[in-house]
Amino acid sequence: MGLFGLFSRTVKQTEEAAAAERARREDLEVYSGMRVEVTSADRRMFLVAHLQGLRGDRAQLKPSTEGSLMTPSEAPVPVTLRGYSSKGHKAVLLKGTVRLTGGGVWQVEHLSLVKQSDNRAHVRILLDAEGTLCLTGGRNAPEEPCRLVNIGLGGVCVCLETRRDVGDKFILRVKLVPEGETLVLHGQFLRILERRHGCYEYGCRFVDLEPADEERILRSIFALQKRS
Repeated sequence: MGLFGLFSRTVKQTEEAAAAERARREDLEVYSGMRVEVTSADRRMFLVAHLQGLRGDRAQLKPSTEGSLMTPSEAPVPVTLRGYSSKGHKAVLLKGTVRLTGGGVWQVEHLSLVKQSDNRAHVRILLDAEGTLCLTGGRNAPEEPCRLVNIGLGGVCVCLETRRDVGDKFILRVKLVPEGETLVLHGQFLRILERRHGCYEYGCRFVDLEPADEERILRSIFALQKRS
């Protein structure tokens, strides 16, 4: 073996040892089995999956929904993985690289824990879509137009011309893309973010979201991102 080969192996072994030590220190294996939303550097969500076989700083991703925006590639792609740890009862943010092998296996490597400034367990996708919203809870309220600022599996940010109370529940109807399906989602106002351009902006969470609802939201998000 030449000197260059020996040096390369030494560098690789050093990097692997450092990664293993970092993973041990961060105790990443407690997140094995956690469902994560995987986004690229440009904040496009292309996969929802469960972390499996987490050893050190490496794992596999088992898709929990159909479809993705990634094609098989030998080149690893830098990604962010966001999820919620039931053990730590907190949102978790991880960085790493992922590639989809020809055998259809998602490999994620170089995982590391990232400190985050927000406690969201779900990615929010920016958009500008028109929809309608109707209050529930026994009120005879008509539908009113609204504009969506962002959306994710956890909730949505909407703009309304009318003032609503925190805690009010509603039914939202929206198409994220013109040719897509109409999403019918139950939500609740959590906070009033700000009033601008004659509208109130509300941060909302989804309630009583079924797995089928999540599938429909993800299909619509993937369709929206393919257009951009």
